[in-house]
Order: sequence, then C-alpha cells, then structure tokens
Amino acid sequence: MRVSRWDLLGLVSLAAFGVSLGALVHRHAARVPADVQLLDPSTDVQLGTEWMGLYFRGEKVGLTRLTKAARPEGGYRFESYTTMRLLALHGDAPLELEVDADLDAGLTLEAFRFSVDAKPASLAGKGTVDGTTVTLRLTTGGQVSERQLELAQPPVLRSNLGPMLSRTALEPGARFRYETFDPLTQRAQPVDVEVVGREPVRVLQREVDAIHVRQTVGGLTLDGWMNPRGEMLRQELGLGLVAVRETEDEARWGVVQARAGRSAADFIEATMVPAEWLPASLEHRTVLQLRLAGVELGRFELDGGRQRLEGDLLTVTKEAVGAGLPLPVTDAPADSLEATALVQADHPAIERAARRALGDATDTVTAARRLMAFVHGHLEQKLVPGVPSALETLKSRVGDCNEHSTLFAALARSVGVPTRLVVGLVYREGRFGYHAWNEVLAADGWVTVDATWDQLPVSVGHLRFLRGGLDRQVEILPV
Repeated sequence: MRVSRWDLLGLVSLAAFGVSLGALVHRHAARVPADVQLLDPSTDVQLGTEWMGLYFRGEKVGLTRLTKAARPEGGYRFESYTTMRLLALHGDAPLELEVDADLDAGLTLEAFRFSVDAKPASLAGKGTVDGTTVTLRLTTGGQVSERQLELAQPPVLRSNLGPMLSRTALEPGARFRYETFDPLTQRAQPVDVEVVGREPVRVLQREVDAIHVRQTVGGLTLDGWMNPRGEMLRQELGLGLVAVRETEDEARWGVVQARAGRSAADFIEATMVPAEWLPASLEHRTVLQLRLAGVELGRFELDGGRQRLEGDLLTVTKEAVGAGLPLPVTDAPADSLEATALVQADHPAIERAARRALGDATDTVTAARRLMAFVHGHLEQKLVPGVPSALETLKSRVGDCNEHSTLFAALARSVGVPTRLVVGLVYREGRFGYHAWNEVLAADGWVTVDATWDQLPVSVGHLRFLRGGLDRQVEILPV
C-alpha cells in the first residue's frame, strides 16, 4: 500500500517557513573552485515589499507579504504576513501568521516575534538571541512559558535564505546544510539546500531567468526558484500547494473578496489515500495486515507493542485491555508524565477539569476511559489548522484529532496517568488519512486511546508511525 498524506498542521509549518531559525553548519559545492565561492559582498538585501500568491491545485487560497527595511541603528527588520483560507472536510480552515525579525548587517538574527491565528486557536511568541542561545517565550491559552535552546551556530532567519545564498556562487551542484530551529514546534532540524541550476520561470506576466534551488527538510523536498538577489519567485510546497511571486493587486485578488478557498478542492479530501479493497469499517477486526511502500520505513516507529513490522509487511493486532495501574503512577518514563508548553498538565484549570472527570477512578485504565469520554463530549469536532494547546482547547471546546489528543494527554498526566501522544494514519470508509491519538500505561503495558473517536483500545485501522509531541509529529509529513 502506498500511503501519502499532508495535514493542515504540516501546512502551518510550511507557511511558517519564515519563522524558522537556522544556523549554517557547512557547505560544499561540486566542481566549484574555492576562489569563486564568494561573490561581490556588496550584493545587498533588496529593501521593499514582496508579494506572493498561494495556490492549491490552481485555485487562489491566500497570500504572503514580506517587507524588508533598514533599521536606523543598522541591520534590517523583516516583517512577514501569511493568510490562507482552505476548504477542509467541507468547512473553512482559515489561518493567519505574522513574523517580525530584527537582523544585524550580516543577516544574523537578534530578536523575533510571531503569532499564529487559526480561530479559535492562537499562539504567540517572541525570542532573543545571544550568541548561540535562543530564549523563547510562548503565550497560549493565557499562559506564558519560557525556555532556552542552545544551537551549534548563531542563528539566522530561514526566510532570508535567499539573500544569504545570493552572496555565494550558486553554481549547479553547490550544496549547503543549515541546522534550523522552528519556534512553532520548538524543534531543531537540518535543512539541505542544493542548487539545481538556472531555469526560466514565468512570473509577473513574463518569463525570467531564475536559479532553481531544492531544499530537503525532514524528508520533504521543496523546490524553489529565485532571482540573483535571492528573492523567491516560485516555490512548490507539495500536493498542489504553490507560492508564486505577484504584484500586490494580483496577490490580494480573491483574498480580499473572500473568494480564496471557496472553489478549491477540499484539502483533506484531496490528500486522503483510497483503499477500496478494505471494508468500510475495521472496528470489529482484531488483526490487519498491510504492505507499505513508497516511504522509508526505518525512519518511523512502526514496530513494537501492538504493531509488528517484517520487511514491508505491517501486522496490527488489537490489544487486550487488562487492569490499570494504581493512581498516581510515579515509576514511568519521565516524558509520559511531564508538562510542556503545549501540554500544560500542571495548570490548575487542567487539574480541576481532570479531577471532575475522574470521579472515584483509582487506576489508569478506568481513569483513561473517563477522561476519554470527557474529551469526546467536551469538544466540538472541527478542523483547526493551528498549533494544538491543551489549555486553549479546554477553553475553546473546539478541535480536531490534534486538539483531542493534546487535551487528553494534559488531563491524564495531571492526575498521574502516564500518557504518550501518537501520530500516524487511520482508516475509515475506504480511505487512509492523518490522525493523532494516545497511549496510556496499564499493568500489562501501553493501551491505545482515541478521544476523537471514543475508542479504547483503538481499531486496527490505526497505524502508528511516531510517538511524541508536536516536535516529533511534523516528521510524518513525508508519508
């Protein structure tokens, strides 16, 4: 079975390309003499505003705006804004993203601010840079969290990758590697850049000579075309999503009139994978076997627990649910009980809600059933293309599988139930698509829980690819 999926959470990460921070680790160029590696250093950042239209399968779904200005004290201020409006599961999925960044004359990041608004969910953050140390403050659900991250090199803004590359000799075959950090996922990740060569590309009603660069990040391949100044002219983001350089009027057309996304194909429907040979429901099956192809299986956690991987054959066996462990559990992996910036298990509001839902439950399995029922009944199932926050979800009472699993994890951990986040593919009515659920620790091992679908254990149609929070979940995007 060839599986292919891209969820809206991943789309946020791609739209937030300008948010990511990166540090240049090394570069090497094929057949390029060392004495021509650097071009004229006077090649400056082109100040002003750049506009790009966002298209999904040929239909306008949004725009991006990047403004670059010189600061009186020296260096630059980059301000970017992205708005998208997609159809997803037959409903609107709006997203707005803003990023401001202060850079020194060498394009090294000094400070940044960002916000993601995917109504009703929102996330804001800001950070400062001191050498290789990034201090990050996130605000979501009215709570502020702060953490420090150490990078290998002083960070740069990934959205200024073009201007940085324009200062090098971009000969075909040249390769660069960046070590990046994305505040949205709070995750460091390498990005490989390859110069494919010069190619014509049609933008602004004419054909221009462009430099084709290919970026590989987390298994994803993103193709872009830029001019010699490093300004992006076209970027292909996968599954029919394309960003194209436009004038302001062209970029705003359709977005201002609220037409963006109205006539486009449903994003989620378009990225699901058909599997007509399976029955409409797998709820009553105890075993499922599938052959997986088209993806590097070794990158994922496909083997273990209820899943067994032999070569490319995946066998999923629904686990028996035995006794739970007495509450609270203290002898468990630390990450299954910890509170994080988005899984706020230590917040009083989360703890109060968990205690009310828990009632007189004294073991992990009974607690999981009651918390699952609470989350399933508390939330309106609606797609939210934002960053899932347990506290914000508890307040908004709206969310998709990401919000359900994140809120469940926070509630369960707050009362001492070891809980893991799981991401993978799920089968329903002839198709596979992206999904997130949980695992809780019982006396005989880990038991699966799906608060979105009210299942404990989950059906054999749930194919686990990864365990972990948002920092791990983006790794499934290449699937």
